[in-house]
Amino acid sequence: MTVRPPTPRRLLIVAYYYPPQNIIGARRPSALAKWLRRRGHEITVLTSVQSGHDPNAAPSRVVRSRDLLATRLNWRGQSLDVVTGQSDAAWDPDPGIWGKLFVPDVQLLSWAPFAVATALRLHRRIGFDAVVTSSPVESVHAVGLALSARGVPWVADLRDGWCFEAPRGRPQLMLQRRLDDVFERIAVRRADALVMVTEPLSADLRSRHDVQVETITNGFDPDDEELLADTGAPVDAAKLTLVHTGGLGSRQTVRPLLDALVRIAADDSTLGDRVELVLAGQQTTEQRDLYARSEYVPFIRHLGFVDRSTSLVLQRAADVLVLVTSGDRRGEATGKLFEYLAAGHPILALAAGSAAADIVSKAGAGIVIPTRDTAAAESALRRILAEGLPSPPASGRADFAYPALAERYEVVIERAIAQRVRGGETRSAESDPATAT
Repeated sequence: MTVRPPTPRRLLIVAYYYPPQNIIGARRPSALAKWLRRRGHEITVLTSVQSGHDPNAAPSRVVRSRDLLATRLNWRGQSLDVVTGQSDAAWDPDPGIWGKLFVPDVQLLSWAPFAVATALRLHRRIGFDAVVTSSPVESVHAVGLALSARGVPWVADLRDGWCFEAPRGRPQLMLQRRLDDVFERIAVRRADALVMVTEPLSADLRSRHDVQVETITNGFDPDDEELLADTGAPVDAAKLTLVHTGGLGSRQTVRPLLDALVRIAADDSTLGDRVELVLAGQQTTEQRDLYARSEYVPFIRHLGFVDRSTSLVLQRAADVLVLVTSGDRRGEATGKLFEYLAAGHPILALAAGSAAADIVSKAGAGIVIPTRDTAAAESALRRILAEGLPSPPASGRADFAYPALAERYEVVIERAIAQRVRGGETRSAESDPATAT
C-alpha cells in the first residue's frame, strides 16, 4: 500500500513552555515541531523568552517573544529556577496573590499581548496555513484567537482540563470562575479543531460544548535514546530499586509506598538493605520534611533535580518505575508516563480511576493501585518482592511514539484547514446577494 505524502504546510506552533526549559510540559510542543518538520512541514515556534535560549536547538524557527515575568516584575523567579533545576531550594507550589488574581493566568497580561503582536507580524511575513496553540498556560490561546480573526485555521491543543479538572484548580471567586468559563467557551467555540490528551477530558468538552474533540495523548520521542549518558545510573545494583523521576505536585505523594515499606520492615529487619525508593526532581518544603522522617530514611534516597539525560538513564536502570497521580482527576495522565513506557520497565501506578491507569492497564505495563491506599501499596510491594513484575510488551507502547502521534496531528491540522475553508464558503454565500434565495 502506498502512503500519500502529506501536503507541506507552513505551521505556527505556540507554546509558553518550550526547551531548553527542562520540564515535562515543554516536551509535547517540541516533539510535535520536530516530527512535523521531518514530515515536510515548515515549522515556526512562538514561545516566551522565559523558556530560555538553546543555541543547539533543532533547525526549526523558534521565536521567543517578550515576557514581563522574565523581568524584575516576576515575584516568583526563584520558583521557576527550582522547577527548571537552576536552584536546589524547596519548591513553593502556591502561585501567590497575583497568580491567583488573574484569569485564566497571569501570562494573559505578562506575555500574551507581546505574543499576539509577534504572531501577527510573523503571519504577515510568512503567511501561515494553520496555527496550533498548546496550553498550559491557557492564555496561549489568545494567539489562536487573534490569528483566527485574520483567517488562519486554528487548532487549540488544550492538553489538560481548563474549567474541568484543571491542574491549577478553579479560581476561588465567583466572578473569576465566570470569566474563566467565558474564556474557555470562546476558545472552544472559535477554534477550527480541538485536541485533548485523554479521553475523559475530551468527553467533558464534547458534553459541555457540543463540539468535536480529538484525543491525542502525550508521548515519547524515540530519539531520546541518543540522550542517554555513558555513565552508569546512580542506583545500587544490589537493591530492588523503585524510581520516580520528575517533581511531585502538591496533590501527589509517595507516602503510601513509604508507609508500606515501614510495615513490611516490621517483619523483615533487612528490608532497608534490599529495597530503595529513588526520587529525582524538585521538592516542596512539605516533601523535604516528609522524606527526612526517621522511619522513612532507610528506604528513600532523593537525588534532587537531575538533567534530562540522567533522568532517562534512571528510568532504564529501575527495577520498577513509580507513577503517582493526584487521585482526584479522572483525566490525568502525566507526561512522564510515556517516558516510562519508552523505558520498557514495569510500572507501579498509584493511579486507580485515572486515564493514566487505563493506559498502564491496556498497555500491559504494570500494576495499578489506589493513590492513597497504604494497604494496597503494601500488597503490591510484597508481590514485587516475592515474584517481581514482568517487563511490558513492546507492542503496548508503539502507539505512543511521537512520530505516530505527529501523523495523527497532521490529520487534525488538515481537518482544521478544511473546516475553515467550508466556513469561509458558507459565510461568503450568506453575504452574497446573488446566492441568496
